[in-house]
Amino acid sequence: MPTETETLQAGASSDAALETPAALEMHGITKRFPGVNALEDVDLTLQAGKVHALMGENGAGKSTLIKIMAGVYRKDGGSIRMRGREIDIASPRDSLHQGIKVVFQEIALIPEFTVAENIFLEAYPTGRSGSIDWRKIRADAAALFQRIGFDVDPAARTGSLAVSKQQMVEIARALVHEARVVVMDEPTSSLTPNEVALLFTVIRRLAAFGIAVVYVSHKLDEVFEIADTVTVLRDGRHVSTRPIAEHSHQTLIQDMIGRQIDTLFSRQRPAARSTVALSVQGLSTAHKLRNVSFEAHAGEVLGFFGLMGAGRTELAKAIVGYDPITAGTITIDGKPLAPHDTHTGVRLGIGLLTEDRKTEGLMAELPVYQNASLASLGAFATMGFVDAPKEHRAVQDYVQRFRVKTPGLFQQIKNLSGGNQQKILIARWLMRGLKVIVVDEPTRGIDVGAKSEIFALIDRLAAEGLSVIMMTSEMPELLGLSDRIAVLHEGRLTATMPRDDATQENILDAAIGGRRDGRRLPEK
Repeated sequence: MPTETETLQAGASSDAALETPAALEMHGITKRFPGVNALEDVDLTLQAGKVHALMGENGAGKSTLIKIMAGVYRKDGGSIRMRGREIDIASPRDSLHQGIKVVFQEIALIPEFTVAENIFLEAYPTGRSGSIDWRKIRADAAALFQRIGFDVDPAARTGSLAVSKQQMVEIARALVHEARVVVMDEPTSSLTPNEVALLFTVIRRLAAFGIAVVYVSHKLDEVFEIADTVTVLRDGRHVSTRPIAEHSHQTLIQDMIGRQIDTLFSRQRPAARSTVALSVQGLSTAHKLRNVSFEAHAGEVLGFFGLMGAGRTELAKAIVGYDPITAGTITIDGKPLAPHDTHTGVRLGIGLLTEDRKTEGLMAELPVYQNASLASLGAFATMGFVDAPKEHRAVQDYVQRFRVKTPGLFQQIKNLSGGNQQKILIARWLMRGLKVIVVDEPTRGIDVGAKSEIFALIDRLAAEGLSVIMMTSEMPELLGLSDRIAVLHEGRLTATMPRDDATQENILDAAIGGRRDGRRLPEK
């Protein structure tokens, strides 16, 4: 593999770059599954030393395309060339041998192995006797991390590392195999802002080494910051490939969804009411929350922000009765949440839209109508039997109201897009007649077109008088949707502020513990 100096010198001349074959060319790629054309005549060309974003709504074909690159799927048509030479990728081993490394969202490391063992998993260096040279493994791993500018202990157990450090282990594996193409699939979905900044530093260094980086993401701001070029897929077809400098947010969104969105955050609701829908006083839990107090009003979106580990999800689960508390009181519409459990919470009118909808929200194998009516079956029961037509009519009303895209009520919910699944989960709670809904990361894993619909839906719910408590790590949606913003740091509430007074700087200051209710915290 060329040294960093050699690569930078080789990339200094744009004329020379034009003469160099592309790192990877995919032409006319087609992939069919029973009843579905996942990809149809798709082109993708990657240049060495460049970051190439791959974007599109859920179901656009991004995952299928990168799985073909990774050797997980075989293409049904088209050709693949690396540096001018046609290749066939029949398996993940073929892909790695050709110099392609895909870092999937679900990181493929062995948690019980050390960092160094994971890095050299496919090719352990051996000594003269043929035995594995463990000292060399650790030394080479340390050298790789120094090369990409990241500090990880090669002897650490991989399962004990944060997600951001596990990603660096995957990147180091790519360098071991002299990868010419590195694909990153939604790499920042679980990272803090500081970790994202560090990841971007590493990505730029990979590009400086002459590696072509494919960056798959739904996050527009990240793409504009890190990408040189962006390719957009829609419905399994190639829509556009353009330098990122030629795009605006609006043109990129329009390419992705086929229509223009005037604004992601269209606020139609009036000012929040003075009625207190939820009051939390002195709330503490055994392991995270400490003396948290706040009020939320009818017709308001109260946004909670915090860095990873700040306690957003713990607070969401505690105030609906899901997680036990050690101190404090919770009242919903003036009535105490006592006993503190989810049954009482639902009876009083509070519901939770969980962060992890796949494992904590959806019944994946059940149809749309059963997922929607799950919390309200009693309302459709007569003498112990569910009145199915009545149940179906109620669900159909919400499907139409929320514009859920589904072939029908009997479609398995696992086959719907993330945005439509989220709408059904919101419908599940609204069928209970809620006063307060807690939404934890409501747009995680959802494409930009569906995000705009979820944002509009949250705005509409607040306009109808519901109190919405929104936990989010996304600064744009925090500032775009919230009437007031509360910030958590290490389980404590460090600031609350009206949206008009909120800036990214003072929110982040509070998120690292700098402020409490708008005032500087005393030094410890």
